[in-house]
Amino acid sequence: MGTLKKKGLLLPVSLVLFTSAYAVSAWAQIARPVGTQNSQPMTPMAETAPSAPMAPTAPPSSTTPAAQSNAPAAPQQMLYYVCGNTNIDAHVTSPDPQHPFNLGVTFVSSSSGAPLTEVSVKVRRHGRVLMDFIAAGPHCLFSVPDADYRIEGTYRGEMKFEIVQTGTMNAQIKW
Repeated sequence: MGTLKKKGLLLPVSLVLFTSAYAVSAWAQIARPVGTQNSQPMTPMAETAPSAPMAPTAPPSSTTPAAQSNAPAAPQQMLYYVCGNTNIDAHVTSPDPQHPFNLGVTFVSSSSGAPLTEVSVKVRRHGRVLMDFIAAGPHCLFSVPDADYRIEGTYRGEMKFEIVQTGTMNAQIKW
């Protein structure tokens, strides 16, 4: 750590280097879930419990037992994803061995079958956006809790989507 002097003020200056433990080709992109900082090469995002119809709740009162507010939270599964060439499956693994990639989507041209890059991607569950990114490669892998997801892709201003269930590794969205 060094210092930088400017008009009598000493300001700390530091350099942070990030390295990746994943061997991915230069064509691969490791994306970040919604709401994470851009300073980390790969950041997981905790997923909350699935949305369910909410029962009406009473306003808080002084008679509410304190034990309810001190209950431990249920463990949250992290969400991971990576995008790259169509053969990325053979080169990357999920950073959490207990939660391997369990969903895969490829973006292609409907007329030629050519892979498409620079697709804006949103992953939704129960209407909530869990991930939002630009895919540099045509194939994306996801590690998500078992469920159905709405995968939205926007290419050249046109949005298409597919409802994809975990376990499906070869879903396609075509333009």
